[in-house]
This record gives sequence, C-alpha cells and structure tokens, in this order.
Amino acid sequence: MKFKDPNRSGHFAYINNSVLRIMKLILLIMTTFLLQVSASTFAQRITFNKKEASLKQLFLEVKKQTGYNIFWEEGKVNDRQLIDASFKNTPLEVVLDKVLTPQKLTYKLVNKTIVVKKKEPLFFDKVTSFFATVNVTGKVIDAETGNGIPKVTVKLKNSNRMVVANEQGTFMFYGLNDDDILIISAVGYLAQEMKAKDGMVVKLLAATKVLEDVIVSTGYQQLKQKTTTGSYSVITAKEIEETPSVNLMERLEGKVPGVKFDLRNNSIQIRGVSSYNGRPPLLVIDGFVALNQNLTNITSGTLDGNPKNSTQPETSGNAIISTFNPSDIESITFLKDAAATAIWGANAANGVIVVTTKRGKKGTSSINFSTTFSTSAPANFKNMTSMTNQQYIDFEQELFDKKFILNPASDWRQAPVSEAQQLMFDAKSGKITAAQKDAALNVLANRSNTDQLKEYLLQRAVSQQHNLSFSGGAENSSYYVSGNYTKDQPVFRKNSGESYSVLTNLTNDFLNKRLSLSTGLNYTYAKSTVNSAAIQALSVGRYGMAPYQMLVDDEGNRIGSYVTVKKNTADSLIRINKHLPWTYNPIDELNYNNTITERNSIRVNAAIKGKITNWLNLSVSGQLQKSLNDQVLIQNLDSYLGRELYNLGTVPVNGKLVSGFPKGGIYKSTRSNSNAYGLRAQLDIDKNWNDVHRFNMVVGTEISQNKGTGSGQTLYGYNEDVSSAVNVNTTSTGNYATIYGQGQGRFPFTNSSIFRNTTRNLSHYSSAGYSYLNKYFATASVRFDDINLLGVDRRDRATPLWSGGLRWDIKKESFMDKIEWINSLSIRATLGTAGNPPLTSANFSTIAGIGQLDGYTQLPFVYINSPANQDIGWETTKTTNFGIDAGLFNNRLSVGVDIYRKRSYDIIMSLPLNSTYGYSSLSYNAGDLEGHGVELNISGDAVRTKDWNWSSNFNLSYNTNKVTDSRFPNRLANGGVSAIITGLPVDNFFVYRWAGLDDKGQSQIYNASGKKISSKDQTYTVAPEDLVNKGRTTAPYFGGLGTTVSYKNLSLSVRATYYLGHIFLLQTINQQFYPVDNEFSPAQFSGLLANNTRLTNRWRKAGDEATTDIPGITGSSITSISRFMNSDLNVRDAGNIRLQQITLSYRVPGSLLKRTHFIKSIDCGLTVSNLGLLWVANKEGIDPEYQMTNAYNNLPPTKNYVFNLRLSL
Repeated sequence: MKFKDPNRSGHFAYINNSVLRIMKLILLIMTTFLLQVSASTFAQRITFNKKEASLKQLFLEVKKQTGYNIFWEEGKVNDRQLIDASFKNTPLEVVLDKVLTPQKLTYKLVNKTIVVKKKEPLFFDKVTSFFATVNVTGKVIDAETGNGIPKVTVKLKNSNRMVVANEQGTFMFYGLNDDDILIISAVGYLAQEMKAKDGMVVKLLAATKVLEDVIVSTGYQQLKQKTTTGSYSVITAKEIEETPSVNLMERLEGKVPGVKFDLRNNSIQIRGVSSYNGRPPLLVIDGFVALNQNLTNITSGTLDGNPKNSTQPETSGNAIISTFNPSDIESITFLKDAAATAIWGANAANGVIVVTTKRGKKGTSSINFSTTFSTSAPANFKNMTSMTNQQYIDFEQELFDKKFILNPASDWRQAPVSEAQQLMFDAKSGKITAAQKDAALNVLANRSNTDQLKEYLLQRAVSQQHNLSFSGGAENSSYYVSGNYTKDQPVFRKNSGESYSVLTNLTNDFLNKRLSLSTGLNYTYAKSTVNSAAIQALSVGRYGMAPYQMLVDDEGNRIGSYVTVKKNTADSLIRINKHLPWTYNPIDELNYNNTITERNSIRVNAAIKGKITNWLNLSVSGQLQKSLNDQVLIQNLDSYLGRELYNLGTVPVNGKLVSGFPKGGIYKSTRSNSNAYGLRAQLDIDKNWNDVHRFNMVVGTEISQNKGTGSGQTLYGYNEDVSSAVNVNTTSTGNYATIYGQGQGRFPFTNSSIFRNTTRNLSHYSSAGYSYLNKYFATASVRFDDINLLGVDRRDRATPLWSGGLRWDIKKESFMDKIEWINSLSIRATLGTAGNPPLTSANFSTIAGIGQLDGYTQLPFVYINSPANQDIGWETTKTTNFGIDAGLFNNRLSVGVDIYRKRSYDIIMSLPLNSTYGYSSLSYNAGDLEGHGVELNISGDAVRTKDWNWSSNFNLSYNTNKVTDSRFPNRLANGGVSAIITGLPVDNFFVYRWAGLDDKGQSQIYNASGKKISSKDQTYTVAPEDLVNKGRTTAPYFGGLGTTVSYKNLSLSVRATYYLGHIFLLQTINQQFYPVDNEFSPAQFSGLLANNTRLTNRWRKAGDEATTDIPGITGSSITSISRFMNSDLNVRDAGNIRLQQITLSYRVPGSLLKRTHFIKSIDCGLTVSNLGLLWVANKEGIDPEYQMTNAYNNLPPTKNYVFNLRLSL
C-alpha cells in the first residue's frame, strides 16, 4: 500500500509494508495514551469557506490551521473530488466526518498525523451485497436495421469492469447491483448509458446519423441551438461547400426558411418588411457590425456589374455578401425573431445575418486548396422576342407613311434616319425608283447583324476562384491563414472584375489557459471595369442598332453610324468648323469609355478573454475597419461623348472658331473613405449545478463610430498622355454657345463635390438564459441603444429594446419514453422588440453641395439637404414567435415549424409640409404596419444503407403584411404603381381596368361604375376607386427543394426554388421610344425603336379594335400608351418553379490516398446551373424574373457550367 503526502512540493513519500507493520504495533501499544489525549486533539477547530474546493485543498487548509499532517491512499482516494466547504470555527472531527463520510472514506489519527482511507465494508455488508447482486444478459442491435452489432463493449460505469458482446451482439454481465449503470459503445455508433436489467435490448444509433448539435452564433455568444428559444437558421461550411459557385448568394438561395434572395441585385429579405422603405438585414462579421452594409448592388451603371442584375453590364458585383470568399466561412446564422435579434437592438428589426469566419483547430494541421471555374455562353438572340427584320422595316414604313419621321433634307438640324428610312425618303424625292427601294429594303430584310454582335460585342462568360488556406494549432495556440483570388469575365466585352483577399485568425492561450488572445485580419482588394457600349448597342435607344445595321463591312472595316447629326451636316461641320468625326461605332467605344472602380478594405479585430472562475469570464474586444473606394470614369477625346461635346461647342465667333467645351477628354473621379471602430467589454456567466440548474448570462457595453468622407472631381479637356486638363466653371449660368444657338451647351458633371458624415452608437446590453433539468428553458435580453442622429438630449436618443422566450423539451419527459419513433420534440415561444433608427432625417440639418461654386459670386456654396426635425425618432418592431422542432424515426426525419407575427410602430414616412418652410415634405414617425407568416422546414433520409444514401430537404415560407396606419386615405390617380394604403400590403399593385381600343385605335378604361373612359377625354380625372388592386408584386409563398443521392463516394444533387402567389406587369411595350403622335420631336426616333414582336399586332385601321388590344400609332398619346401599359390587360401570374442546379460530385477513396502519405482528401464536382423554369403560371410561358423589356441584358442567364476541386493535405 502506498500513501501520499501533499506537503513535499508535489513529490510523494512512500512507506513500505514493513514500516507499516511496525507502525501498527506501535499504534496498538499507544492506544491507551491516544484515548487520553483524544479530547485535546479534537479540540482543534477549522474555518474554511469555499465553493467547489477539492479534497486536496481542504487537507492543505487543515494542515495550515492545525499543524497536522495528512496522508491518504493513492488511487483509492480521489483528492480532486470537489466539495462545497462552509465551516466556521468547526471542530476538526466534525469537518472530517461531514466531508469524508459521503465519499465513503474514513480516517485514523496517529499522533498529529491523519490517515485517510477508503472505508472497508463490514462482513454483514459483504454478505448482503453478494446475495443482492444479479446476472444480466442482453443484446445490442442497430437501431436502423435491427441486426445485432458484434464486438460491442459493455462497461460498468465508475468501474474498470467490462465485457465484450459476441458476433450476434449478445452479452452477459455477472454480479451487478440493481442500480448499476452500463455504458454500451461500439465503433461507428453513438454510446448509450442504460440501467442494468436482465434481458435488456439496447438499440444503438449510427453516429453519423445523429442530429448534429448545431451551434448558433449570435455575434455576442455561441449557443447550442437545442437550448435556445429564438428562431435561427444556420448554414454550415459543409452546406456552403455542397453548392459550388463563385457567388455566395447562389449557394444560399432556397436553403433558408423565411429568407428571400434575389440574385438579380443580390438583395436579401428576412421575414418580409418591417418598414415602408424595405431596409435590408443587419450584417455582422465575427461579432461586429460590418462597415459595408451594402447587401445589394449599387444601381449606378458606373459601379455595378453583377451578372444577375438585369439593368447593368455583367462584372463582379459590389454587394458585400457576394464578395465573400465562401471557403473562409465557418457558418452563416440568420437571426429572425425578437429573441434572436433584440440583442442587436438598432437596425435589427429586419433580421440579422451573422457571418463567422474559420479558425484553426488545436491538435490538427491541414493545407487546403480549392478552385472553382465556371463558364456560360451569351444569351440566345432568339429569346429576345424581337421583330424580324421584315417586321421592323414594316414598322418603319408605317411611321414614314404617317409622317412621324420628317425628311432630314428639310432642315440641317434634323436627326439622322435609319438606312431603311433613308431609302423611303430617296424614293419619295425621286432619287431612286419604288422598285429600287423595294429591292434595297429586301436586302435589309434578309441581312442580320447577330453574328457580328456576337463576334465583336459579346463573349463567353468565364469566372474563376482559387483559395489556399493553412490551419492548425498546438495545445495553447491555433491559426487559420488563407488567400483568395477571384476573376470574372462577363458576356459583355471590356467588362471585367477581379479581387484578392487575405484572412488570418490567430488564437493564443496563456496562464494555463486562463487567458486567451484572439486576433484577426482580413484585407480585400477588388477592381472592376464597366463599359456600357455593348449593352447600349443591344438596347432600345439612340445607340441601339437596328436588326439590319452592321458593325463592319465585308472587308472587316468598321462602319460608322450617325447619332446626333446626319451625314451631310456632319461633313459640312467637319469642313467648315474643323469638327472631329461625328460617327459612332460600339466597337470603338469599347476602348474609349470605361469606368474603373477600385476598392481596398481592411478589417482588424482583437479580443482578450480572461477566465476568472470556471463559470465566469471577462472579455474585452475591438474591431477597426477601413474602406477606400476610388472610381474613375475616363471618356477620352476619341470617345463619342468626348467628340460630340467638343463638336457641339465649337462654333465660329467673329470669324474665329471658339470652343465652349475644352478639347480633350473627360476625367471624372470619385473617392470615398470610410472608417469605423467598435469597442466592447463583456462579462460571460455559465454556471451549472449538477445538470439540474444551469444559468448563462452576458452583460456588456459597447461603443462604435462610423465616419465617412468623400470627394468628387471632374476634369475637362483631359489629356491622358501628359495628365493635363483645363479649368472650367461648370456652374456658370451662361454656359456656352453650340451649333444650335447661344447658351445651349451644358457640362455633364459639376467640377467637384465633398461630403462627410459621422454616426456614433453607445449600447448597453444583457442576455440571460436559465434551464432546469436540461428540458425547461427560459431566456431574456435587454438592450439600450443611443445614437447621435437624434440630437443632444439622451431622452430622445436612447431607446430600450427587449425580448423573452421559453422552451420545453417534451421528449425528455418520462411520459414520452415509450414513444420510440419520436427522438426529439420541443416547443418554444418568444416575444420582444427591435428597432430601426432614422436614415432620411435627423434632429439636426444636413447639408450638401460642398465644394461647388455659385454661378454668380463664384464662391463655394452649400444647400440644406434635410432640415432639422425635432419630431423624428426610432421605429420599433414587436415580434411574437411560436415554434416546434422534432426529430422522428431514429432522426431520419427532422421537422421545424415557426409561426410569427410582427407589428411595427412609428414607421418613418414622408408627410406634406407647408411649402413656405422651403420644403414640400418632411419625414415623421407616423405609420404602422403588421405582418405574419409561417416557416416550415423538413429534411430526412429516405434511404440509408452502407453504400446507398438518399436525403432530401424542403422548406416553405409564407409571409404577408398589412398597413394599419397610413395617415391618409387612398389618393391614387394613376395605374401601374404601389402605394401605402391602410388595410393593404405595402407591395400591392393598382392598375387601370382595361376597356379595349376605340375606333381610332386608342386606349379606353372603365371607371368604377363601368363607364368607358377614352384616353382622349382630357376632362376626366381618374379616381382611386377607378383602379383595381391586382395583388402583390413579391411572392408571399416561396422556398426550396433539394435532394441528394449517393452511392459510395459518388453523389448527385438537385436543387430547385419556387415563388408563388404574386403578379408581374408585362413590359414588352413601353413608352420609351414608342412613337407618340405630335408629342415627340423626330429626334426621338433615332437609333433602335421599340421592336418587341407584340407590336406587330398593333391597331392599323378601323375595325382592328375587335381583334387587337395594342394601340395604334395614329393619334397615339402618352396617356393612351400609359393606360395600355398599366392596365389589368398586362397583369400576369408570376408563380414559378425554377431548376437552379444539378451537381455531380466525387470523393477519391481514402484507401487510394493512403499510398501518398500526405493527401487527406480530394473532392471534385461538375455543376450545371441556371437550368430554367420547370413550371410557370402564366400561359405565355414568360419568365417573370427576366421578362423582355427591349434590352438584351434582361434575358434569363444561360446555362452555367461549374467545375470545382478541393484538395486537403
């Protein structure tokens, strides 16, 4: 037997058995003496008060206070056993009895030495125990198949005793007590603890099929989702990797219940709208609010370029969520209800997106490389539903016959006409015969420019993304370092985008892991080039190309067209005024008209976390973010705009040529600089009382600031070779003379501008959770937000926001034990508030126009952009949420349902203001809105065998809203618009009631009483009741469906999305470049006219109104075209089901990789995306998301082929 002495600096004093025998003899002789002195011995008293103290700590304290040495039996006495000591001047004997007896320990006193031993049972106890033991037989089976599991280990808990089951899974365990617990475990299965019982059958669940304990990251803390009360959705790194794409948004669409993604502009909406202006969710990265909250692409053509955006050239988008490196993301958490979002307070009413980047794992190291390559062809011109060449020429002929187009020979200022129109004028003037005209028009009808457009303006889209990362860690440190490169070549030539990024996350532990330091750095450089020449050539407008208009001749020489002035006028001006060439060709513009945007952003964060006790931590963290954006628009003198402005402004004055517009190019630069910091101090409490009670809480305070500055400058007469320019005053009231007359010239951009803004926030917050028996849960949170936008009085600035929630884990109740097909079942309910600060107004005036010069005084001036508004305040949204989560049939089926209701108060809206104040309207907290919805998420495994697996997931979301206070009655007087009207959704859509065409081919509508109103009736005013509400423009029902079939290492995945219950308005015919009789000048008809094939059915003669609804040209007016466009005639059901992608992936077997000794895994895959519609509700088969609006870039994206490879070392 060995004894342990704690008083020798950690070294043990060992006493052999012979010495012990001598000691026993001495003890026997001295018994009488010891009895005599025992009274004085135990007169010693102890004072010791400490929670969760170890036995060793108590023994040392006893020695310190009494001077007694203490020995105990090594291996039989657990000196690390924790106790709660609360003794004050207590006799030593009482202390020892109270502490040691529950541990089944005893002690002896030898002089001033205390010997602690394990208590030996009496003979009677041994006999009783022998007869009380039982022999237990049992069998262990697979919970899925019912087959016995061989070689299972069955171990007696808190003992070294164990047995191993046979090949059939049968075992026998001898000599067990009635209250003994057995631990049953096997490789590949989840271990189970069960009370010993003869004839027991143990069902083990395969470890890979156990529902993962999903970790929810709120940005302030990480929680197990099974212990939360709020509504969350978590997308893990694994789920992100399963959907290969350069754009992160494409990896997320259709996967998150209640979250709507619009890939056309990268917008995200969580549970509908909470205000009238449709604010986006709050974006949080690694625990701090992101500096760039731009979740959607900027609509300016000089900035944008997302391939999915229907209004811009295709280059890399600038929406932050699409520029993330998908390989760097550990998880994306969507916070949806008040219990989830209230901790973020301001800006959280629209939901919160928490992005957590990857960190290294201790004890492992890896090198990972991934590459994604995608390509797609330009959209097919056959899908444009455009007129044929012959139909387009017939359209021009009708315009000519009805004198819509004036003879260019009648006035030198007349706009140029098309090649077909010139032939018509030549035939009319006698220059050519009618037969010659018809023959020439026939040549144009059979000439197509599509091949040239494809060759010179379009190209195959190619995107690539490469990522390399290093991660790992030792016992006290971890690291994750990655680099990423992305390049995008869209279908429009001379458009491109590329980016570089670096991410590092480091963690170090100190002082025996009681102190940790985490640091992170993320740097991104992005550059995009946008050129609009190709997209303008393929769109209706002055630069649009007629279907027979060619780019180059048969020898490959570029053909110049005339846009501003006709050819003979241009020739004269070049000869007399020394003008530069007036011709335009899109191929030239590809080189001379580019907008280049460069963005540098850096994010640095650090956190120090100290472990005060094993249940109390204190952390201090901070983040610094900087972003620098530079944008340069260069239109040199060779560009058409540069030549046109110079030519227009160059005229003879007193016999000399004078140019009011400097000769040279235009150099327009814009720079914006954003700096933000955030500092936070937080106390974390997580206390567990023997798994009966558990309490966790975070309490903290944080301060943040976001400061933005910017400037813009435009240089004219720019010479790129010598970097020179000419000073001009763009605000001069006189402007300059042009070929059309004095004072007609205008500068397209002002000289310079400056802006700056600062937003500061101070917040105090707390979030707490309590659980009882790990099945009853309660949570609460409160936050006070203070923002500088609301003046100097803190009573106006600060607002409290709160939440509370309950959760009940029903499956853990005893009455559920016999229901084996239910593996987990819980219900939850939450209530709370979140807010939105004002964005369009503040308690102080905001100014704009800094840096501009007054035209008269030539002094700098500013103007008040928004006046001070003392009545503006916070918007508040209260949300109620009920949810249920279940795992069924051995967790092969998982179901989650959420039902919620939102009420928004004090919504900011624009109200009329007395114009004598200098403003016609001002923003106030005046509106109310309510909404509700349902979310359903189902996932499961239909097949689960050794080699075959078939899993599927489906989610359904329903969301609607209703304005409860709009302050004013419905005053709509025009169709084709949405309006804020009490009792209706914010996206309701009103249109005219179509009544057909009149006998002149013009539009008619019905009023509320059913009377036909002619578009020529200028006395009738449309009333709100004359319009009809046709429904919502956003889908109330939406979701996604995904399924994966796997055989060994080969997998096939299919994903689809659907949107139902909304409408859209056909825009195939619109006012732009549609001929309106006697209202537009002939110059409006240069370039490409409205050319949709629907126009071929237009009214042409009396009686056609019985067979067509397309207004005629003769007598047409803006009113007639507008009422036709915005009537219920053009409303269509927008419901659709879309096949998003099909992926075939393969993982190289590990047995093959073992031979390399360094490759851990290789995964590769091929994906086809943008597969089109599976079903569409409208009869015409029109894609509601990409309907044709006379522009090539509105066509649906073509099939995209993606190859991806992942390698791990």
